[in-house]
Amino acid sequence: MHNYKALKSASKVSVQKVKVVDNPAVEAVAEVRDSDGVITTHSVSARAERSHEELQVVCKCYDAQTGEAKDDSVRAYSLSEVKREIDRRKSEIARAQAEQAEWEQLETDLKAL
Repeated sequence: MHNYKALKSASKVSVQKVKVVDNPAVEAVAEVRDSDGVITTHSVSARAERSHEELQVVCKCYDAQTGEAKDDSVRAYSLSEVKREIDRRKSEIARAQAEQAEWEQLETDLKAL
């Protein structure tokens, strides 16, 4: 995430773990009494709630012209996604350091002339 450390220091970004309900729980219902006292039978099977936890980054958003607060921007991340990005950046750094070493060697050779 671009500028995360600076945004965090300025309290403009935060992280949170949120429970997301995919399917709410349903209790089994055998009969229902309506307002007239009439009982009707319904067959609704019980179902357990299905949910998962989500890791989120919440960014404060403001209108650039008025400075008024807008709805926060929320993005979900997985730890595997973050790890993949870290590994990609490390690979980019290693590649850049190798290229730098090549250029430094060329500079040394040219200065020796």
